Amino acid sequence: MSLADIVSRTEVIAKKYEKFTGDKPDRPEKSNDPFTDEYTDLVERINGLTLKADEIAAEKNRATKAALNAELRRSKAALLETDVPKLEKLIRKGKNVTKTVIDDRMAKVKQVRDGIAEIPDGVHGPRKPGRLGGTGRIPAGATATIELSGPDARVTNNPGYYQHSAESKALANDWQVAKKKQDLHLDNIEKGLSTLKGIGEAMGETLKTQDVLIDTIDTKMDNVTKELKTNNMKLKGLVESMRSKRNFCIDITLICVLLALGLYLYMMFKK
Repeated sequence: MSLADIVSRTEVIAKKYEKFTGDKPDRPEKSNDPFTDEYTDLVERINGLTLKADEIAAEKNRATKAALNAELRRSKAALLETDVPKLEKLIRKGKNVTKTVIDDRMAKVKQVRDGIAEIPDGVHGPRKPGRLGGTGRIPAGATATIELSGPDARVTNNPGYYQHSAESKALANDWQVAKKKQDLHLDNIEKGLSTLKGIGEAMGETLKTQDVLIDTIDTKMDNVTKELKTNNMKLKGLVESMRSKRNFCIDITLICVLLALGLYLYMMFKK
């Protein structure tokens, strides 16, 4: 690598990170008007997103550009869903808030919304750079373009402002194709989940039926066990009673045999 390449790369890196190393401009002091403070902060964030959009537009890698545009769209959505409603809540707050002030603040909120919507994010067409500001209203029925780089905010009429470029059309077509594929995959997943749900419900019903059968079998087994115990007791008593009678008969028989034997011996000795 030559010295010129090293110098060139160093300049590129220094320019890329100069916003982190340079002295930050002094922020305006907080005023007693919360709406003005929030509006000023929101305008600075919109201008920052606009500069970021310009950097993304200069990106050559389509995949990196698409990822950066997606991140930019999330940032815009966060502003519209969180910060702008917060700004709207502050419209009627503060001291000496008259109807004129409220109308002016409402116009500023609308201008902020338009400014956020006009930041190029890979879906809409390219926008002219500018700086958000000013307090004027947008004429009814006019297509507004808020320029975000000039010293003052300007609202101009431009009928062809929202026309797509070739790049944005290609990206929109790619997005539509990807969306259709994603919808198809989601439909397949939904069908699979429905089938699994049906199988799970059938298994649940089968388990409930089997639980009832098992409970019935357990009850019958308990009854059989009780009957076996009763029969065992009866059989034991019967065996014991039969054994007692048999012993008595044997005893009587032996006594008779002994008496006969004694009588026979007596008769033998007597002769």
